Amino acid sequence: MLRRNQQWDHNLPTMNDYLKEFFGDNLITDKPRYSNKKVNITENEKSYDISFEIPGFSKEDVNIDLNDGIITISSHVEKSNENYISKEYTKDSFERSFYLPEDVDLENIDASMENGILSIILNKRNIDEDTTKSKKIDIK
Repeated sequence: MLRRNQQWDHNLPTMNDYLKEFFGDNLITDKPRYSNKKVNITENEKSYDISFEIPGFSKEDVNIDLNDGIITISSHVEKSNENYISKEYTKDSFERSFYLPEDVDLENIDASMENGILSIILNKRNIDEDTTKSKKIDIK
């Protein structure tokens, strides 16, 4: 039990630590922060499948880039000047990146979006095939 004279343990997280964990380090800035968007990744014989939950976004809002074995899914949303009385959800800028397995066919990646779910199919290839390092993925 903590007595009045006893000091707080400085190793315990502070309220500021909790706020940073929940809202990100840049609570006040407009920079994209770690995304709280939910992602499922599955594997089968022919592909790796990524399902990315991004409700409220259209395919024109989202960018998918491939660079040196890393796939990055991102969106930049302009800050709204609306004066909210209550705001329980947001359409924030986000960015998520994933290292791709060595057997992904970088020339054969498909992406589609329906009902707020972005689906990316990363088809597999034989590892001895040569592939390009960078590519922009179009969402169908």
